[in-house]
Amino acid sequence: MTEDKAWHRIAVLGDSIAVHPGDPVDGYPTQTWTERLVLALAPDEYRNLGVSGARAAEIRAGQLAPALAFRPDLAIVAAGANDAARRTFRPDLVEADLARMIEPLSRGGALVVTLGCFDLSGTLGPDAARRMRALGMLTKRLCRRNGGLHVDFAEHPDQRDGVLGSDGLHINARGHAIVAATLLGALAA
Repeated sequence: MTEDKAWHRIAVLGDSIAVHPGDPVDGYPTQTWTERLVLALAPDEYRNLGVSGARAAEIRAGQLAPALAFRPDLAIVAAGANDAARRTFRPDLVEADLARMIEPLSRGGALVVTLGCFDLSGTLGPDAARRMRALGMLTKRLCRRNGGLHVDFAEHPDQRDGVLGSDGLHINARGHAIVAATLLGALAA
């Protein structure tokens, strides 16, 4: 293990934000933001535990224990969007599940990074967009309380130039490039 790396063991927990490949876009390689991040940071070990469609409670139940056993020094948590997209969204329950992921990862020595979604109001409508913003605010609060880093994409200026794929929910190859570059910039700061 070399000492010149900032992070040696990276774990990603989440839903489709962590694993969706995205639609191709001319001029952009077909690499996910996680693949780009790993190429740039070159950790000794990397685990992406993400599962498409998973809700926060499912991510906690299925991905937290393997992540803790892996002992990451950088843990990226992308959770709650599938909860917030639904009218049945319970911020208190999602916040409890997020806390039960962020706190032990942080106590275990990981820098925890959380993500706020791009603006999906054009696809999901204004009510869901409000729920997504509420999710972003509670995630940011939890993450910062635990000494982590929250990277929010809701107001990202580049999203106006087309970062979403044909389904209007998941990012395309350009979106993956923007997420990776933004995360690398935030981590460097």
